[in-house]
Amino acid sequence: MKVEALLFDLGKVIIDFDLRPMLGILCQHSCRPASEFETVFRNVDLLRSYETGRITTAQFHEHLCSNGGLQMDFKSFRKIWSDVFIPEILISEDLLKELNSRYPMILVSNTNEAHIGFIAERYPVLDYFHHKIYSFEVGSMKPDPEIFQHAIAVAGKNPERLFFTDDRPENIVAARNLGIQAHQFESEAGLISALNDAGIELGDIVQRDPLLRRS
Repeated sequence: MKVEALLFDLGKVIIDFDLRPMLGILCQHSCRPASEFETVFRNVDLLRSYETGRITTAQFHEHLCSNGGLQMDFKSFRKIWSDVFIPEILISEDLLKELNSRYPMILVSNTNEAHIGFIAERYPVLDYFHHKIYSFEVGSMKPDPEIFQHAIAVAGKNPERLFFTDDRPENIVAARNLGIQAHQFESEAGLISALNDAGIELGDIVQRDPLLRRS
């Protein structure tokens, strides 16, 4: 089925991140043992409430203070919490620019307002996307079907005409269950191969930019 719009995950597909240094700093500023703080921090219900917009970053910080013993003011927390992203992007801007010129590009990301604010200030790659579906804005997160329905509606295409890439297998399964063509991202070279298989020829891009051949 011919592809008419492209859906991309953000973290670990376009922009890489590492939570470990940030978590180590927060543990150092907690009056509780590190294991106890990590248990509070990694609480699935807490993170889901935050990334679906039911609580704000300030409320997330307050929860970590009151329940995890965090002793850090909000301004400092927000800076450290957002400073988890790696400067080098995982997909070349040449590839994003080429795809942007040929297809509607839709970002579908589980995220929060603090991280998106930080990324928007520092990563121009977000400008290559015509629409952005953020979990904290739409009130649902992958792999829930509701967030994909938002993307389908924005695209204005049948699900079978959409191509989606994400690094997490459960999100790929969820997309495919809705009829979306989906590829699990592991490398840029693998993505290019999957796009070619879906009928999106990118041979010229690969030839003129050797960075796109890396695996």
